[in-house]
Amino acid sequence: MTPEDFQPHGLPRWAPRAALAWVLLLAWPNFLLTGKWALLPGALNGWRQPWYGAALVATTALALMTWRQVGAPARVGRGPSLAIFAAGAAVLVAALFSRLPVSTWNQIPFQDDYTPLFQAAADGVRRMQRGSVVGWNWWLLGGYPTSNDIAQSFAALMFFPMIVFGDRVGYHLLHAVVFLAIPAFAWWDIRQDDPEEAWLAGGFALLCTAGYFVTIGNSGDTNSLIGVFCVGVAMVGSRAARLGRRWGGPVLMLGLTLALYSHVAFVVYAGTYLLLEAAYYRDVKAILRLAVASAFAIVISLPVHWESLRYSAYVSFNNTVYDPSVPMNWPGFFRIVYYNTEILAFPHRWFNDYRSLTNVWLPALLVMAFAARRTRSGFYAAAVVLTQGLLRLNTWESGAMFDRIQHMMPLLAGPALAGFVLRFSGTRRLAIAIAAMIALYVATSFVPVPHVPELRAFDPPLIDRIAGSDGSLILVEINPHRDMDSGPGRSARTPFNVHFQGLLPGVAGQRFYTQMWDGWIWSKFRGQVVGAGTFAGRAIGETPPATFVAEMRRWGVKHLFVWTDASRDYLAGSGFFTERWRGGLWTEFELGDVDTRDIVTPTGSGRLSALDFFGANVELVDVMAGSRVIIRTNYYPAWHADTAGREVRLYAFDRQLAFDAPNSGSYTVRLAYPRYYWLSALAFCAALAGFWVMSRMPMMSTPATSATPIAEATDP
Repeated sequence: MTPEDFQPHGLPRWAPRAALAWVLLLAWPNFLLTGKWALLPGALNGWRQPWYGAALVATTALALMTWRQVGAPARVGRGPSLAIFAAGAAVLVAALFSRLPVSTWNQIPFQDDYTPLFQAAADGVRRMQRGSVVGWNWWLLGGYPTSNDIAQSFAALMFFPMIVFGDRVGYHLLHAVVFLAIPAFAWWDIRQDDPEEAWLAGGFALLCTAGYFVTIGNSGDTNSLIGVFCVGVAMVGSRAARLGRRWGGPVLMLGLTLALYSHVAFVVYAGTYLLLEAAYYRDVKAILRLAVASAFAIVISLPVHWESLRYSAYVSFNNTVYDPSVPMNWPGFFRIVYYNTEILAFPHRWFNDYRSLTNVWLPALLVMAFAARRTRSGFYAAAVVLTQGLLRLNTWESGAMFDRIQHMMPLLAGPALAGFVLRFSGTRRLAIAIAAMIALYVATSFVPVPHVPELRAFDPPLIDRIAGSDGSLILVEINPHRDMDSGPGRSARTPFNVHFQGLLPGVAGQRFYTQMWDGWIWSKFRGQVVGAGTFAGRAIGETPPATFVAEMRRWGVKHLFVWTDASRDYLAGSGFFTERWRGGLWTEFELGDVDTRDIVTPTGSGRLSALDFFGANVELVDVMAGSRVIIRTNYYPAWHADTAGREVRLYAFDRQLAFDAPNSGSYTVRLAYPRYYWLSALAFCAALAGFWVMSRMPMMSTPATSATPIAEATDP
């Protein structure tokens, strides 16, 4: 095929040339002017600068020299393709075992969100061992339902690794498997069409996946990584079903189900991409498969989401704004959408991560999406373009829905870019130069993630002071990276690169007026924290001291540990608190004359015992019948109580769980949190039925053949 004979499907012949010219006009200022990540080893301005610069010069020169041939197919060759694949594998494996050294796998990861995600997964596995995926977390926020952590736990995937290898090793092992699986999904998919293209696509995917170690690898936001894995499983299943393989349908259903158990946003992404796939191939059967698989996945996931559906008033489905009920600010929404779009015209402000890689190559990906119709790499290009479009909608009002989707790029971009290289480079030399330019772009990191053998190693004096404190709850100021001030101000920036609060209950068994996540959470009780100089979503100084003290007395908080100047000055100047200790950035205050009981009753006494995710004992001594008994935990309607087989009616008093003593004397009231065995049985039956139905649905769809074959092209 000669350049004159070739014309991209549905686009003018000059479209690939214009796209490549546009790419180069973006790439040069991005390379020359950006200062982003300049100090990061492996960044565009680091050691790779001369190598990427050489590839960019070569691409520009060869594009000018072979301008008339740009737009025709070109083979990179098996050798260069395998070399890029091998280099990508080496970089990914080196980054994986540098960031998470095997020698640390028996310790607790201690950086940003790695730590709370580890604790949430370990807690989730313990609940599953006892027959439920949800329960009550007594120890944080004054108590809250773990079903609220709708995007923060991947215990379902962690179950077998943690059971077999232990909490710590299992946590690291699953991460290693997922990091390696994501590029494998892309390689397997493209391999069904063209082995050479698969090696190149796999190489790009490996290098982009290594970029995770700079983005979510730094933040520890690996619940998004697990979400990408789940989407990859679903996409592999969908493709296998289109190829007529019986295991495809069940795997599609499995991917959707795992996403619903791990990170709800990613099941939305999976459905979006699979609908795009059906439209791209004009495949009605694929829509039917997706609909049936989604229905089964929803039923199978009911054990984890039933409470959020039944008690929706206790869930806040947006964790980026303090009060989602505030009316929509449409001018503000469109202003942010505009800024999100405007950034595409400022390459000097881009990072050299996988998202910015698709910024640079967006013109080429647009051509690939429209010109390589009904090819697999063309579909991936369309998916990247769609993702770029959805990223423009990333606003406060949309929560994290259109933010996390950027992490789909390592799975999607590799095949799409490989398709452009092989279909539109025109000559082998230019194809190799473009491939090198893409391969050298995405930064990675080889700096080990900090680990600790136990929490005390973080700050022994602080942890010892907390462990020796009493009170119904102990207040520990959280250290978020997100802005916790819903007003015009901004909360203090944390000097601690770890959210360690979730580990505190394991030190001495106390309960805490704090939470484990990075900022606002999905629970209605999100305001019950002091964080980064804020309280209840506003600067702490805006709360009258008497109001704050009343809140502390309501919860029986005697000891408060704060690290910001704002919180320290507020407590010291209120006249109610006495400073007891300082250590580093931390200060301990004590509230005098506070009722520290965890069970409050006007007659007799009581105490909580045998706390676990599914209940507790309220041990009452010498109470009078009819006396109000207040349990210092948040009221939640799922709770049940009984004594000697007789039901005890629970109700809310001052937003806490309460009941009237049914008898006079000394006895125990058992609090029971439902384990929803009927939902587990329903989910198990739905899983069996789903696997049977999905393996027998009509599978073979319109053949996924390439309408634009990749022909050989020679250099002039």
